[in-house]
Amino acid sequence: MREAANLSTTDASSSVWWRRIGALGTLLALSILGASILLRLTSVLDPQGHVSSTLAAPIEQAIRLLHRVCASSVGLLTLFAVALCWKQRQAAPRMKQPVLWIVATTLILALIGPLTPGYRLAGVTVLNVGCGVLLLLSFWWLRESAAPDAAGNRPLDAFSWAAMAALLVQVGTGAAASAWEMRAVHWPALVHLVTGLFCAILIGAVLLDQRSKPGPLGRRWVVAGLLAGQLLLGYLLMWQDEHSVALSFVHAMLAPLLAGALVSLLKHLP
Repeated sequence: MREAANLSTTDASSSVWWRRIGALGTLLALSILGASILLRLTSVLDPQGHVSSTLAAPIEQAIRLLHRVCASSVGLLTLFAVALCWKQRQAAPRMKQPVLWIVATTLILALIGPLTPGYRLAGVTVLNVGCGVLLLLSFWWLRESAAPDAAGNRPLDAFSWAAMAALLVQVGTGAAASAWEMRAVHWPALVHLVTGLFCAILIGAVLLDQRSKPGPLGRRWVVAGLLAGQLLLGYLLMWQDEHSVALSFVHAMLAPLLAGALVSLLKHLP
């Protein structure tokens, strides 16, 4: 009886640590994304192809410093997560998958880091933003997997995975549209529009499929609200001749928030 109580206490303690790692990693990933997106949106190309920022120099330097500090912190947090995952490999097997995603995305972001400044390659911008959202999603998945009311090891169905994949594709096409917009190339924005509608249909179908089932009603409304907000802002941006930086920034930042909300929903379905 005493051994069972001790085991329960240990499991509860490790769950607390997993939730802390997941929450802190999510906050760091969101800060990295916010800094990256703001730097991109305030960067312009001159006719010679040189990049300059519309931000005041001290503000730009502060944002870049925040990005570097948060990226370094993610590296340290990833090492801690790997160590804890190895220690808890028998007791918490469900943590292995999100930790593997965290390690993979952290390594990719570290490798492409030197290529990011200057926005010379559109593919690097797409990979940077896409992996950033996947990193946030993985940390939040880690946090939600350790929540007391989580669905545990229940696998997601193929339709839920498709919705998650569509959201990541939509993020990638959004980054591509932004990267090519600097070069006055507009057709990627049309691709982003099409993938955005497809993503909205899949996420909407997930919500409709769950409407008559017991479960996290509040989380469903959060997902629906974030999805509607992103579609609305995207529609407003589409009709602007010159995109507002503030509006573009909010539109871009809704994507990682929507990804996190979708993870919360899927991890708490009955």
